[in-house]
Amino acid sequence: MIDFDAVEKLRVQDGDVLVVPESSEEDDMQLLAESIQIMNGARAVIVRGPIKQLDTAAMNKLGWHRA
Repeated sequence: MIDFDAVEKLRVQDGDVLVVPESSEEDDMQLLAESIQIMNGARAVIVRGPIKQLDTAAMNKLGWHRA
């Protein structure tokens, strides 16, 4: 289950990468992805780790470039 106390308000945009706590379960991550798409039409990549939103500069630094 996602630790909702650890969740921060994010303005998720199409193509964002979201990092959720390592304890998050795959089913919950799928529900989060579906909810984001329903709420604002954005598709995001969700990975486990400390929660944060990676901006374009951070993604580029890691070698993840937006199309």
